[in-house]
Amino acid sequence: MFMLGKYTQILLPQQVKRISFAIIAFFLINHPHLFTMENNGLGTKASGMANAFTAVSDNCWAINYNPAGITSVTAFQCSAFIVPQQFGLQELQTTAFAAAMPLSFASIGIKVEKFGFDLYSETEFGLALAKMIDRNISAGLYFGYQRLDIARYGTAGSFFFNGGLIAHIMENIDAGFSVHNITDATLGRTGEKMPQVFDLGACWVPFHDLYFSIEMEKDVRFPASIKMGIEQIVFSVIALRTGVANNPDKYSAGIAVRYSFFEFGYAVYSHPDLGWTNQIDLSFKLDK
Repeated sequence: MFMLGKYTQILLPQQVKRISFAIIAFFLINHPHLFTMENNGLGTKASGMANAFTAVSDNCWAINYNPAGITSVTAFQCSAFIVPQQFGLQELQTTAFAAAMPLSFASIGIKVEKFGFDLYSETEFGLALAKMIDRNISAGLYFGYQRLDIARYGTAGSFFFNGGLIAHIMENIDAGFSVHNITDATLGRTGEKMPQVFDLGACWVPFHDLYFSIEMEKDVRFPASIKMGIEQIVFSVIALRTGVANNPDKYSAGIAVRYSFFEFGYAVYSHPDLGWTNQIDLSFKLDK
């Protein structure tokens, strides 16, 4: 377990568990940007495009990137997502569910997400509301609650807001802007600040089945990151994706196959020090 090799044979299960938790806690403390839910990415389309998704945001996972994007959902959609072993560690598992649908007055969406294991976990759930405020501009707001659970240390939670805009600025070009944690919310009695992230991106669609996306992300705690992604749709049922980003350097790729109302997606991305991570999702879409 956790690459302890033959030495796990002489340790009791509880001892192994404590050692695993200590090592994982070390990474969480020293590399918080690697594991916090805000930066993992949700949905294999976004992940396959290196999360350059703020201006794309055309499925129910827009809730996670730019809530304004759920206005592009023309009928009910839902998706289940899992990262079974982030960087090969089962303890760093992410599971999530999202759904979105249009109503007469606006578009709504929900998201539920859990990261971690029994000794350390982060849970988030929330509601998104988006509306076209002009023929070419949509706006969205996400109201969420995030809870942190650490064994023997307790639980802390906080409410927060995300917001975003998407504008059709030129023929075949959209621009997107989003802010995560608008109110600069803090977590728990210690007053530790939750991540506050700004994203600005553009998406160019030269043909109806080819997407180019570029984006700048700025977490107030870290240097800005530039992300670029491409999606090519083949025969209307297969989507091929790839992307690249920096800070940290990241390469990604993905594929999706659609049959009737169902779509299966797979994505993989790399970290320069920790290796590769696999993601999968299964979606149901009424808008064929």
